[in-house]
Amino acid sequence: MTVRLCVGMFGVLVGLAAPVSAQMSPQDVADGLSELASVPAATAGRVTEHDLEVAVAGTRVRDGADLVLVDDAWHVGSLTKSMTATLAARLVEAGLITWDTPVGEILGERIPDMDEAWRDTPLRAFLTHRSGMAANLPARSARQLGDGPRALYVTEMLAGPPDATVGEFSYSNAGYVIAGAMLEDVGDAPWEELMQTHVFTPLGMTSAGFGPPLGEAIEGHATRLFGGIRPVGQGFEADNIPAMGPAGRVHLSAEDMLIYMRTHLVRDAGFLSAESWDVLHAPVGEEAYAMGWGVGEDGSLVHSGSNTLWYAVAFLDPEAGEAAFVAVNSGDLEDVVEPVDTALRELLGAL
Repeated sequence: MTVRLCVGMFGVLVGLAAPVSAQMSPQDVADGLSELASVPAATAGRVTEHDLEVAVAGTRVRDGADLVLVDDAWHVGSLTKSMTATLAARLVEAGLITWDTPVGEILGERIPDMDEAWRDTPLRAFLTHRSGMAANLPARSARQLGDGPRALYVTEMLAGPPDATVGEFSYSNAGYVIAGAMLEDVGDAPWEELMQTHVFTPLGMTSAGFGPPLGEAIEGHATRLFGGIRPVGQGFEADNIPAMGPAGRVHLSAEDMLIYMRTHLVRDAGFLSAESWDVLHAPVGEEAYAMGWGVGEDGSLVHSGSNTLWYAVAFLDPEAGEAAFVAVNSGDLEDVVEPVDTALRELLGAL
């Protein structure tokens, strides 16, 4: 199985080769990853329709005394994108919006200065990275916005013309923020509240929240200028700005992540219709990107996420009826991407 590469601030689609012959347990995988110098803690899990197994290893903070617990939350970065798309499917089925509803119809009155080039751009284009939207709000604007409202982020992104050719693939975190704002408008609630009401609560994902995990929790780790990693705490620098929520600010336990993945794996008919699952998982264009998933030639789904302080990957193989999830609390991508990729392959087929 092969998935083409796509790199963004929050997401890196990994190219997975065929499963390795030596299959390992989640505990062995988590233990192995936590032994890396750049990985304070790791989690690994796998799920089928009827079975779920998850393991953790390491410490919440580098050189800390508190061991990571199985119900601790992990930041999953751009794995949030498929969750935002799943929310969209729920609101489509509720009759509040359609996949082809244009952004101008939803946000046009609120943003009178919206560039005309955006007005006919449909929801599905933002969710498949084909809107022409720039990857992110400019860094200076993001710093100025801070923890300000999502509406200001959206207004600035829609005030100027498309950054890329409309209809062609261009990975965009900002596009998912626009999609989230459209859902907020039709759902009459903040994206965070809509996620809890329409996705997390129905699926029993009680640990799911937004931003960095707080309290007695795992911390993300940034790379040091001259090598190594450092914990980032739980303050403002521990995640990207709140406005970016729909693109990548969810945290949750590994078990809840696997529960979410199982829903997609079995295409739960009690949660969404077959038509909605088809839309969510349908590859678009040469890049074979669906809505929050890269799609393999065999129909497998994969995505990864990082807010530059954590790294997580989810892989679903509907044909084999299994899925795997691996995450570490390190943003040292040069050191962790390959070991996490290997860990996924070691988990596949082991149930």
